[in-house]
Amino acid sequence: MKLTNLLLLIPITLILGCSSTSQQQVQPQSRKAFFTPRNWQIPIAKVEKKPATSTGEQPQKKAVPSAAVEKKPEPTPQKKPAEPTPVAPASPDEQMVGFASWYGPGFQGEKTANGEQYNQDALTAAHKILPMNTWVQVTNLENSKTVEVRINDRGPYKKDRIIDVTRKAAELLGFKEQGTARVSLEVTRYPKDYDASKGLKPYKQVIVQIAVFSTQQRADTFKLQLSQRYTKIPFLIETKNDKFYVLAGPYDKKEDAVQIGAALKKEGIENFVRSYKK
Repeated sequence: MKLTNLLLLIPITLILGCSSTSQQQVQPQSRKAFFTPRNWQIPIAKVEKKPATSTGEQPQKKAVPSAAVEKKPEPTPQKKPAEPTPVAPASPDEQMVGFASWYGPGFQGEKTANGEQYNQDALTAAHKILPMNTWVQVTNLENSKTVEVRINDRGPYKKDRIIDVTRKAAELLGFKEQGTARVSLEVTRYPKDYDASKGLKPYKQVIVQIAVFSTQQRADTFKLQLSQRYTKIPFLIETKNDKFYVLAGPYDKKEDAVQIGAALKKEGIENFVRSYKK
Protein backbone atom coordinates (compact mmCIF):
# COMPACT_ATOMS: atom_id res chain seq x y z
CA MET A 1 0.00 0.00 0.00
CA LYS A 2 1.32 3.43 -0.89
CA LEU A 3 2.20 5.81 1.92
CA THR A 4 -0.34 8.39 0.73
CA ASN A 5 -3.16 5.82 0.86
CA LEU A 6 -2.07 4.73 4.34
CA LEU A 7 -2.17 8.34 5.58
CA LEU A 8 -5.68 8.76 4.22
CA LEU A 9 -6.85 5.71 6.16
CA ILE A 10 -5.34 6.79 9.51
CA PRO A 11 -8.25 9.16 10.53
CA ILE A 12 -10.80 6.41 9.84
CA THR A 13 -8.95 3.78 11.90
CA LEU A 14 -8.52 6.17 14.79
CA ILE A 15 -12.28 6.91 14.89
CA LEU A 16 -13.25 3.23 14.85
CA GLY A 17 -10.61 2.26 17.45
CA CYS A 18 -8.55 0.09 15.09
CA SER A 19 -4.93 0.15 13.96
CA SER A 20 -3.67 0.99 10.52
CA THR A 21 -2.45 -2.62 10.26
CA SER A 22 -6.06 -3.84 10.34
CA GLN A 23 -6.90 -1.74 7.32
CA GLN A 24 -4.09 -3.42 5.37
CA GLN A 25 -5.43 -6.87 6.16
CA VAL A 26 -9.12 -6.29 5.41
CA GLN A 27 -8.61 -4.25 2.23
CA PRO A 28 -10.03 -4.55 -0.40
CA GLN A 29 -13.01 -6.58 0.91
CA SER A 30 -14.08 -4.00 3.56
CA ARG A 31 -13.33 -0.88 1.52
CA LYS A 32 -16.95 -0.45 0.46
CA ALA A 33 -18.22 -0.21 4.06
CA PHE A 34 -15.08 1.38 5.55
CA PHE A 35 -15.62 -0.84 8.60
CA THR A 36 -13.28 -3.12 10.54
CA PRO A 37 -14.97 -5.90 12.59
CA ARG A 38 -13.88 -6.74 16.10
CA ASN A 39 -12.19 -9.96 14.92
CA TRP A 40 -9.94 -7.99 12.60
CA GLN A 41 -7.22 -10.68 12.65
CA ILE A 42 -9.39 -12.90 10.47
CA PRO A 43 -9.92 -11.87 6.79
CA ILE A 44 -13.20 -10.01 6.37
CA ALA A 45 -14.32 -12.53 3.73
CA LYS A 46 -14.99 -15.06 6.48
CA VAL A 47 -17.46 -12.73 8.20
CA GLU A 48 -19.84 -12.89 5.26
CA LYS A 49 -19.94 -16.68 5.33
CA LYS A 50 -22.41 -18.63 7.44
CA PRO A 51 -21.00 -19.19 10.91
CA ALA A 52 -19.56 -22.63 11.35
CA THR A 53 -21.13 -24.77 14.12
CA SER A 54 -18.52 -27.52 14.34
CA THR A 55 -15.13 -25.85 13.98
CA GLY A 56 -15.03 -24.68 17.57
CA GLU A 57 -13.08 -21.58 16.59
CA GLN A 58 -13.78 -19.01 19.29
CA PRO A 59 -12.87 -15.94 17.15
CA GLN A 60 -15.37 -17.01 14.45
CA LYS A 61 -18.24 -17.04 17.00
CA LYS A 62 -17.50 -13.43 17.91
CA ALA A 63 -17.56 -12.20 14.32
CA VAL A 64 -19.94 -9.37 13.49
CA PRO A 65 -22.66 -10.40 10.98
CA SER A 66 -22.59 -8.59 7.64
CA ALA A 67 -26.12 -7.25 8.26
CA ALA A 68 -24.92 -5.55 11.42
CA VAL A 69 -22.10 -3.97 9.45
CA GLU A 70 -24.55 -2.44 7.02
CA LYS A 71 -26.91 -1.09 9.69
CA LYS A 72 -24.29 0.23 12.13
CA PRO A 73 -24.31 4.05 11.94
CA GLU A 74 -21.16 6.14 11.90
CA PRO A 75 -20.37 6.79 15.59
CA THR A 76 -18.23 9.89 15.13
CA PRO A 77 -20.98 12.52 14.53
CA GLN A 78 -22.97 11.27 17.55
CA LYS A 79 -20.09 11.02 20.01
CA LYS A 80 -18.32 14.20 19.02
CA PRO A 81 -19.06 16.93 21.61
CA ALA A 82 -21.01 19.90 20.36
CA GLU A 83 -18.77 22.81 19.42
CA PRO A 84 -19.68 26.32 20.56
CA THR A 85 -21.49 28.40 17.98
CA PRO A 86 -18.90 30.64 16.28
CA VAL A 87 -19.38 34.35 16.61
CA ALA A 88 -20.41 35.93 13.32
CA PRO A 89 -17.75 38.36 12.09
CA ALA A 90 -18.53 42.03 12.03
CA SER A 91 -19.82 43.53 8.82
CA PRO A 92 -16.96 44.56 6.50
CA ASP A 93 -18.12 48.17 6.57
CA GLU A 94 -18.44 48.27 10.36
CA GLN A 95 -15.78 50.32 12.09
CA MET A 96 -14.10 48.13 14.71
CA VAL A 97 -11.05 50.35 15.30
CA GLY A 98 -11.38 53.92 16.51
CA PHE A 99 -11.58 56.02 19.65
CA ALA A 100 -13.31 55.13 22.89
CA SER A 101 -14.60 57.62 25.44
CA TRP A 102 -16.35 57.22 28.79
CA TYR A 103 -19.36 58.70 30.56
CA GLY A 104 -20.15 58.67 34.26
CA PRO A 105 -21.48 60.93 37.05
CA GLY A 106 -23.85 63.00 34.93
CA PHE A 107 -25.70 59.87 33.78
CA GLN A 108 -25.65 57.84 37.01
CA GLY A 109 -29.08 56.30 37.62
CA GLU A 110 -30.53 57.44 34.29
CA LYS A 111 -32.23 54.99 31.96
CA THR A 112 -30.13 53.46 29.20
CA ALA A 113 -31.45 52.60 25.74
CA ASN A 114 -32.51 49.11 26.82
CA GLY A 115 -34.35 50.38 29.92
CA GLU A 116 -31.70 49.58 32.53
CA GLN A 117 -30.39 52.11 35.03
CA TYR A 118 -26.96 53.37 34.13
CA ASN A 119 -24.28 52.31 36.60
CA GLN A 120 -20.88 53.95 36.12
CA ASP A 121 -19.25 51.18 38.18
CA ALA A 122 -20.53 48.35 35.98
CA LEU A 123 -18.84 46.98 32.85
CA THR A 124 -21.30 48.18 30.21
CA ALA A 125 -21.03 50.39 27.14
CA ALA A 126 -22.89 52.35 24.50
CA HIS A 127 -22.60 51.50 20.80
CA LYS A 128 -24.43 52.92 17.79
CA ILE A 129 -25.81 49.72 16.30
CA LEU A 130 -24.58 46.55 18.01
CA PRO A 131 -27.56 44.59 19.44
CA MET A 132 -28.39 45.14 23.08
CA ASN A 133 -26.70 42.62 25.40
CA THR A 134 -23.89 41.97 22.93
CA TRP A 135 -20.59 41.32 24.71
CA VAL A 136 -17.57 43.12 23.29
CA GLN A 137 -13.89 42.86 24.13
CA VAL A 138 -12.33 46.32 24.07
CA THR A 139 -8.55 46.57 23.67
CA ASN A 140 -6.68 49.78 24.36
CA LEU A 141 -4.20 49.92 21.48
CA GLU A 142 -2.06 52.39 23.40
CA ASN A 143 -1.26 50.08 26.34
CA SER A 144 -2.67 46.63 25.30
CA LYS A 145 -5.09 46.51 28.26
CA THR A 146 -8.40 44.75 27.59
CA VAL A 147 -11.83 44.52 29.18
CA GLU A 148 -15.11 42.85 28.21
CA VAL A 149 -18.24 44.99 28.33
CA ARG A 150 -21.95 44.46 27.61
CA ILE A 151 -23.82 46.80 25.27
CA ASN A 152 -26.85 48.35 26.99
CA ASP A 153 -26.95 51.88 25.58
CA ARG A 154 -26.69 53.86 22.33
CA GLY A 155 -23.90 56.24 21.40
CA PRO A 156 -21.40 57.83 21.11
CA TYR A 157 -22.38 60.40 18.51
CA LYS A 158 -19.13 62.36 18.22
CA LYS A 159 -17.01 61.87 15.13
CA ASP A 160 -14.44 59.05 15.17
CA ARG A 161 -15.71 57.61 18.47
CA ILE A 162 -16.93 54.04 18.18
CA ILE A 163 -17.80 53.14 21.78
CA ASP A 164 -18.63 54.84 25.09
CA VAL A 165 -17.70 52.80 28.18
CA THR A 166 -18.41 53.31 31.87
CA ARG A 167 -16.02 54.98 34.28
CA LYS A 168 -15.06 51.56 35.68
CA ALA A 169 -14.22 50.22 32.22
CA ALA A 170 -12.18 53.33 31.45
CA GLU A 171 -10.19 52.78 34.64
CA LEU A 172 -9.45 49.15 33.72
CA LEU A 173 -8.46 50.21 30.20
CA GLY A 174 -6.19 52.89 31.61
CA PHE A 175 -7.60 55.99 29.92
CA LYS A 176 -9.86 57.50 32.58
CA GLU A 177 -7.62 60.52 33.15
CA GLN A 178 -6.97 61.31 29.48
CA GLY A 179 -10.65 60.77 28.55
CA THR A 180 -10.24 58.92 25.25
CA ALA A 181 -8.07 56.19 23.78
CA ARG A 182 -7.63 54.44 20.46
CA VAL A 183 -9.18 50.98 20.76
CA SER A 184 -10.18 47.91 18.80
CA LEU A 185 -13.45 46.03 19.28
CA GLU A 186 -14.14 42.32 19.01
CA VAL A 187 -17.59 40.80 19.50
CA THR A 188 -17.33 37.82 21.82
CA ARG A 189 -21.03 36.95 22.15
CA TYR A 190 -24.26 38.05 20.48
CA PRO A 191 -27.65 37.86 22.27
CA LYS A 192 -29.88 34.82 21.74
CA ASP A 193 -32.32 36.66 19.47
CA TYR A 194 -29.57 37.80 17.09
CA ASP A 195 -30.14 36.53 13.54
CA ALA A 196 -26.71 35.84 12.07
CA SER A 197 -28.19 35.36 8.58
CA LYS A 198 -29.27 39.02 8.53
CA GLY A 199 -26.24 40.34 10.36
CA LEU A 200 -26.27 43.91 11.63
CA LYS A 201 -28.42 45.30 8.82
CA PRO A 202 -31.69 45.37 10.83
CA TYR A 203 -29.92 47.39 13.53
CA LYS A 204 -29.00 50.04 10.98
CA GLN A 205 -32.52 50.30 9.55
CA VAL A 206 -35.44 52.43 10.73
CA ILE A 207 -39.20 51.89 10.67
CA VAL A 208 -42.40 53.86 11.12
CA GLN A 209 -44.33 52.63 14.16
CA ILE A 210 -48.04 53.12 13.56
CA ALA A 211 -49.97 51.16 16.18
CA VAL A 212 -49.68 48.53 18.91
CA PHE A 213 -52.27 45.89 19.82
CA SER A 214 -52.71 43.32 22.54
CA THR A 215 -53.92 40.57 20.17
CA GLN A 216 -52.56 39.16 16.92
CA GLN A 217 -56.00 39.22 15.27
CA ARG A 218 -56.51 42.96 15.74
CA ALA A 219 -53.00 43.70 14.49
CA ASP A 220 -53.56 41.52 11.40
CA THR A 221 -56.87 43.25 10.63
CA PHE A 222 -55.38 46.72 10.89
CA LYS A 223 -52.35 45.76 8.80
CA LEU A 224 -54.65 44.37 6.08
CA GLN A 225 -56.65 47.62 6.00
CA LEU A 226 -53.46 49.67 5.62
CA SER A 227 -52.09 47.39 2.91
CA GLN A 228 -55.29 47.68 0.87
CA ARG A 229 -55.32 51.46 1.22
CA TYR A 230 -51.59 52.13 0.67
CA THR A 231 -50.42 49.50 -1.77
CA LYS A 232 -46.92 50.95 -2.27
CA ILE A 233 -45.99 50.99 1.42
CA PRO A 234 -44.62 47.78 2.98
CA PHE A 235 -46.30 46.97 6.30
CA LEU A 236 -45.31 44.34 8.82
CA ILE A 237 -46.10 43.13 12.34
CA GLU A 238 -43.46 42.85 15.03
CA THR A 239 -44.15 40.80 18.16
CA LYS A 240 -42.46 41.78 21.40
CA ASN A 241 -43.36 41.26 25.06
CA ASP A 242 -46.81 39.85 24.15
CA LYS A 243 -47.64 42.96 22.13
CA PHE A 244 -48.11 43.28 18.38
CA TYR A 245 -46.69 46.33 16.61
CA VAL A 246 -47.89 47.43 13.18
CA LEU A 247 -44.97 49.00 11.32
CA ALA A 248 -44.12 50.48 7.93
CA GLY A 249 -40.74 49.60 6.49
CA PRO A 250 -38.01 48.82 7.27
CA TYR A 251 -35.99 51.52 5.48
CA ASP A 252 -32.25 51.77 5.02
CA LYS A 253 -32.38 55.58 5.04
CA LYS A 254 -34.00 57.52 7.85
CA GLU A 255 -35.12 60.20 5.34
CA ASP A 256 -37.33 57.66 3.57
CA ALA A 257 -39.02 56.64 6.82
CA VAL A 258 -39.59 60.28 7.81
CA GLN A 259 -41.20 60.98 4.43
CA ILE A 260 -43.58 58.02 4.77
CA GLY A 261 -44.43 59.01 8.34
CA ALA A 262 -45.27 62.57 7.28
CA ALA A 263 -47.51 61.34 4.47
CA LEU A 264 -49.42 59.04 6.83
CA LYS A 265 -49.91 61.86 9.34
CA LYS A 266 -51.54 63.95 6.63
CA GLU A 267 -54.02 61.09 6.26
CA GLY A 268 -54.77 61.24 9.98
CA ILE A 269 -52.63 58.24 10.95
CA GLU A 270 -50.38 59.06 13.90
CA ASN A 271 -46.92 57.47 13.96
CA PHE A 272 -43.27 58.01 14.81
CA VAL A 273 -39.92 56.90 13.39
CA ARG A 274 -37.57 54.68 15.40
CA SER A 275 -34.80 52.13 14.99
CA TYR A 276 -35.98 48.81 13.61
CA LYS A 277 -33.96 46.61 15.99
CA LYS A 278 -32.33 47.46 19.29
